[in-house]
Amino acid sequence: MSENALAWTAATINHIAITVSDLNVSREWYCRMFGLTVIQQSDDSVLLGFGEGMLVLRVGDNPGTISHFMFGVRQYDEEALRQHLLDNSLDPQKDLESFHVRDPDGLNVQVGDPALGLNAGIVDNHFKMK
Repeated sequence: MSENALAWTAATINHIAITVSDLNVSREWYCRMFGLTVIQQSDDSVLLGFGEGMLVLRVGDNPGTISHFMFGVRQYDEEALRQHLLDNSLDPQKDLESFHVRDPDGLNVQVGDPALGLNAGIVDNHFKMK
């Protein structure tokens, strides 16, 4: 493994995004069952905090599925990370302090700043992967 590759070793799971059928019912269930706390809520999504990570709930067509997850990498450097992803034949799509790429099976994998949204929430920019 090259020294540069070590810079992009996943350090955290920043968040896991789950599609739900009812935002309020799911929010209450996760908070009650696992002690998660609300970081942010809008009409479209809820960010629930736990430890150094988040669970993101969004209403969608396939309830009970994971839409994506995000790895946090230490020493986030936007341009260097973008170049690393390009060098590995990926198509990085910029979103806040992160990029989205597809894994070999097409799953949306986000990678970026490990602290993204943990304290103040995330600007809901309605990012959609190509």
